[in-house]
Amino acid sequence: MPKQTDSQSDQKKFLERILKKLSVFGNVTSRFMFGGYGIYFEGSMIALIAYEEIYFKTDKETVELFVKAKQRPFIYDGKSGKPAVMSYYTIPKVSWKSADSLKQWFELSLGAAKRASQKKKSKKHKTNLSISTKVAKQ
Repeated sequence: MPKQTDSQSDQKKFLERILKKLSVFGNVTSRFMFGGYGIYFEGSMIALIAYEEIYFKTDKETVELFVKAKQRPFIYDGKSGKPAVMSYYTIPKVSWKSADSLKQWFELSLGAAKRASQKKKSKKHKTNLSISTKVAKQ
């Protein structure tokens, strides 16, 4: 088994601290992905960890709250090296010191994740209906 580098070890420790903090809300799990981690609650990805930073899920209903709090989005090098902005934002560092504040950001993120999941299910259902309608007409 390859030895963990300091960076991998630091990232693992960071992940463990985050999971411990978020565990007060219930069973929060993680999954390794693309060199970072996805953070899950009740089957929905609510956050991601990259470069020892956590980013919480946002959507059109919540993103303005993150922007008003002067938080940064997760940006990565997309196709052709162009920056790609994802719908995940940092939260104020002070929020980690207050359970009530952390809970507010957590719930905003969970709501955004659940709405995204519903949209995916709805699109999948519409696609299945479209396919079954086409088959029925033939």
